[in-house]
Amino acid sequence: MSAYSNACSDSELLEKFPQFADRLAPWRKLATLMGYTGPVAWLVKQGFTLKKRAQLAGPCHDNLREIHDLYWFRDYPTEDCLVFWIPRLAEGSMRKGFEQMEEYRAELKKRYELPGNHATSFGSIQLLFALIFAHFNFTGGERASLDRCSAMSDTRCVNDHIFAGCFFDDGLDCNRHGLHIGDDVGFFLLGVEKIER
Repeated sequence: MSAYSNACSDSELLEKFPQFADRLAPWRKLATLMGYTGPVAWLVKQGFTLKKRAQLAGPCHDNLREIHDLYWFRDYPTEDCLVFWIPRLAEGSMRKGFEQMEEYRAELKKRYELPGNHATSFGSIQLLFALIFAHFNFTGGERASLDRCSAMSDTRCVNDHIFAGCFFDDGLDCNRHGLHIGDDVGFFLLGVEKIER
């Protein structure tokens, strides 16, 4: 498996990325509220894409055939970044339209006192796949609460929203929907910090 993203322990974060040390406490507090005790920081490398890299990182449902067939899909690679992320869909984030999700995300950002530049996007579909596979590989198969659910991304193809999930027995899927977003779609809270190399 190709490691385009890896878990970053709290101690590693404080040692290697002291500039982001003040970001850790609110995410660790949120993780406790969500009943999650694993890593909350993840290192993502530059260059992860769905069409060329996803199948090297983890199992992909139907080889992501739908994405390969989308003519207008632009597969922009990830950048080097440190992402604060809890691999659980935000509570109450499902059964909402896209604009409602954005409003609710802002509400959760304020409620949990997340840093100013955090929880301002859903993340690209490439970033979500990199994170989900990092967690899957780190835990030896845990599907980040996506067994029967999907996670919203900021990526669109024409007017369709692109989702990560469901995570079937044979792998993670990538779906798209137009104006109607299914009741099984929620979102992750993310805090993305770019890393200068």
